[in-house]
Amino acid sequence: MKSTSMGTETQTGAAERPAFEWVDDASLPNTLRLPAKAERMLVLNDVSEATLATPQVAGWLADPDTRVAAGGSNVVFATPRIAKAAIVTATDWSAVPTDASAIELSVEAGMGLDALVRATAGRGWFGLEALAEIPGTVGAAPMQNVGAYGTEIADRTRWVEVWDRQERRIERFARNACDFSYRSSRFKREPDRWLILRVGLRLSATPPADWPPVAYPGVDKAVADWSARTGRARSAMSPAEYADVITTVRLAKLPDWRGGWPGSAGSFFHNPIVTPEVAARLSRRWPDMPRFDAPGGVKIPAGWLIETAGLKGRREGAVAVSSRHALVLEHHGGASGAEFLRFAESVRDRVEDETGVRLVVEPECVTDR
Repeated sequence: MKSTSMGTETQTGAAERPAFEWVDDASLPNTLRLPAKAERMLVLNDVSEATLATPQVAGWLADPDTRVAAGGSNVVFATPRIAKAAIVTATDWSAVPTDASAIELSVEAGMGLDALVRATAGRGWFGLEALAEIPGTVGAAPMQNVGAYGTEIADRTRWVEVWDRQERRIERFARNACDFSYRSSRFKREPDRWLILRVGLRLSATPPADWPPVAYPGVDKAVADWSARTGRARSAMSPAEYADVITTVRLAKLPDWRGGWPGSAGSFFHNPIVTPEVAARLSRRWPDMPRFDAPGGVKIPAGWLIETAGLKGRREGAVAVSSRHALVLEHHGGASGAEFLRFAESVRDRVEDETGVRLVVEPECVTDR
């Protein structure tokens, strides 16, 4: 980490690498740990315009059959092999204080999201700590507008810089132009058009008014346990300590995405938003059903629907519904992507048969084109 007299902080990669390189028969990272390879992969260690405009790089990215890979935290490789891929590994970032409390970040797309959370929370900056333990890269985060415990990446985004794969030029979209919505964005809706290069974020050196937020199951108890253990008031909790609390809560429900078995893609289905009439029908049958007001209707937790359908802990060979959290589907090793996807579809169909609600898969499913 380097500092200037103006307070700017920058972090750069330690080793010199070529601006770009090619890898044949490259493994495609994915937290489900399904077998998947690209016949040829472009690795972008540098995301400058000079690199991206290089004819062989620009041409490779312009091909709609070239798949942009990242950390693979939100993808199901239903096919074990694709022809062409590209991945951004550039991880430089900088932070500039803009007034007494605001810090503006510029982060290259290859940096791990959890690594950025730890780095910023460790400096006492508020804004990303609720996203601790979410796998994947900073570049993937705006695509699916990742979120947890009341925070979405959109809340902190100032701009997203992209390479227009069709027009072969760099563009920068202000937050309002990113068309963020629940687990989606313009980048997710046009995956063959945009390659995310950098993300601009705004954090704060002061806590929000409701600090620390505890409105989600498990978080209130975990914060209370921290307060009792440390003998400190809740309001004295640092962003890094809150990130540690979130880590404890998440690891109690989810497999560790860093390695080992089982593999998972986190929450596998969207929480459905149903009409008030459908919610009323379900409540008559299940009076204790959790429900939350949401834009366009009533949000029902998908995990509750799966558990209600009697599927929590169900296992078929190497694939299973988690016994800890029904919204998580697990791969215990040895299944193909097609087998995993068939199991997921059977869960979706069983929930629809039992409740009348059709779940929507959250991860992208990569099949043969």
